[in-house]
Amino acid sequence: MKTTPCLLALLAFGLLWAKPSPAAEPVPETIPLQVRENLRIVYQVTDDLQHEGVNKGLFYARKLINTYEKQGIAADQVKLHLVYHGTGINAVVNPEARSRLKAEHAANPNGEILAELTGRGVQIELCENTMQQKGVKATELMPGVKLVVGAFPRLVDLQLMGYAYIKFE
Repeated sequence: MKTTPCLLALLAFGLLWAKPSPAAEPVPETIPLQVRENLRIVYQVTDDLQHEGVNKGLFYARKLINTYEKQGIAADQVKLHLVYHGTGINAVVNPEARSRLKAEHAANPNGEILAELTGRGVQIELCENTMQQKGVKATELMPGVKLVVGAFPRLVDLQLMGYAYIKFE
């Protein structure tokens, strides 16, 4: 059988429009974690935005800790601080203070995740200046929350100590 120019053109056209088989598609490479010890991270949390029912900063803190754990990185190698200020204060105070501060809901949905994270060694810190400006007393903080003299001086300290900085709004 002779191959005609029309038949060759049809074959070429078919090859151009044919989808490659799924097996032929390249699988993207996952870049492995390079740093596996002495991990230092600080989150600046300035708002009480919710993600899946809890404060966004707390949600992503748990996700980060879990990711490192799944990669076989020991919990004692991860130092994570969350520094709250501004309207982020709503995430770390009790229902009475949340009500007074006009939070979206008086009940604090973050109790469980705060306890979990502090139990796993995460430092939850609140700016004393924000506390004073908002009229919040130390007795109104959720369990495990620590105070810092100011959010910005604390963030500077941690960054100068080599902490990676992530801002949540």
